[in-house]
Amino acid sequence: MPITSDPLPTIGGRAVGIFGLLVALGICGVSGSQAAVASGLLGTAGKLTVSECHSGGGGRGGMRHCYGTFHPAEAGDSDGLASGPHARVNTREAEPGDTLQVRKGSAGYVVAGMGSAWVHIAFAFLGLLIGSAALPVTASGVFPQRGTGQDLFAAVRGTRLAWIAKRLALISTAGIAVSAYLAWLF
Repeated sequence: MPITSDPLPTIGGRAVGIFGLLVALGICGVSGSQAAVASGLLGTAGKLTVSECHSGGGGRGGMRHCYGTFHPAEAGDSDGLASGPHARVNTREAEPGDTLQVRKGSAGYVVAGMGSAWVHIAFAFLGLLIGSAALPVTASGVFPQRGTGQDLFAAVRGTRLAWIAKRLALISTAGIAVSAYLAWLF
């Protein structure tokens, strides 16, 4: 199909862009805070004794939701105080009866360690990638229509915003790849 004339900004285009930016901000914020908890910068260290696990989907080797009792490290091993009798953590390795090193943050429990931290960092980069796509849509108010031959950057081509959005997309794509590789290593 031939490329049509320059599209006009719409309220719907800006709304889609703003929604995309909010989603990106949410993913970055939650993933960043979870990465800080998993790496030990934030949160309370402790152990989670797994009592049951359920498949979280994703097929073979997918994520499992494991439930158990959280025992903070500050309580010590001798007094047996449990601060989280219904704690939930997402993991692939745990089975009922296992004891996991976890950290309790404001958003719940996270498996402690750098592998878990890198997974969350990869998701934060995914949020940046979504934001790099939403940025030109928000700024221009133009949402590309199917079959018109337009791309996300058509309305802002040649501007500083397009330069920033493209660099953000490249950096976030590289960040996802590096973080996923480091998560696999750890």
